[in-house]
Amino acid sequence: VSSPQELLSMIVSKMANMADMMDIPVLGLVENMSGFKCPGCGQMHRIFGESKARELAAEYHIGSVAEIPIDPEIASAVDKGLIEHIDVSALDGVLDNLLSK
Repeated sequence: VSSPQELLSMIVSKMANMADMMDIPVLGLVENMSGFKCPGCGQMHRIFGESKARELAAEYHIGSVAEIPIDPEIASAVDKGLIEHIDVSALDGVLDNLLSK
């Protein structure tokens, strides 16, 4: 799990290299806070900068990437104890990769 900041790219790189040295497969990369989904207009705003997740995944041969936005609906569902009602479709590729292993 990462976020769009440049420093975290370095941390993901270290993690991927360590996993490779230990023969541990990295099944996916999840970028949290990849943007802000505006509840008014529905647009995605990249408040922490452009995502580097796909570039990192390609560089380290990580097969699937999920980008999870900051979404007020998710926060609201968590606060109400209704986490099972949130849309997690952004995780589909990573989940499919996990299930196929």
